[in-house]
Amino acid sequence: MENAGKHQVLVFVHSRKETAKTAKALRDMALENDTIGMFLREGSASTEVLRTEAEGCKSPDLKDILPYGFAIHHAGLTRIDRTLVEDLFDDRHIQVLISTSTLAWGVNLPAHTVIIKVPRSTARARGVICIL
Repeated sequence: MENAGKHQVLVFVHSRKETAKTAKALRDMALENDTIGMFLREGSASTEVLRTEAEGCKSPDLKDILPYGFAIHHAGLTRIDRTLVEDLFDDRHIQVLISTSTLAWGVNLPAHTVIIKVPRSTARARGVICIL
């Protein structure tokens, strides 16, 4: 958490549904712990940009999380929503991006931290004990 807001984070998950589930869980955790300000400073230019752009999103999930500095990216989003997310992340407005592997195919979005979230059943089978 000490690097929250300083560096961007990219989280890869295994399914489209898991992108929204993970993004909302992280956002809700930050709200519950009163640390949302570490991801998005109230009154910053990014706050206004994200709120404005969220209004035009087709995806209800993206519309819900974008104003908090979190976003999702997967093949089920419209091309316009995917491009918007890519541009906002590239411009450093989005702090945490949760994506399926589609983002890794041909899109160059460098991040300070990359996390690969593995389903619990797969993690147990392979002896991995790291739960996000």
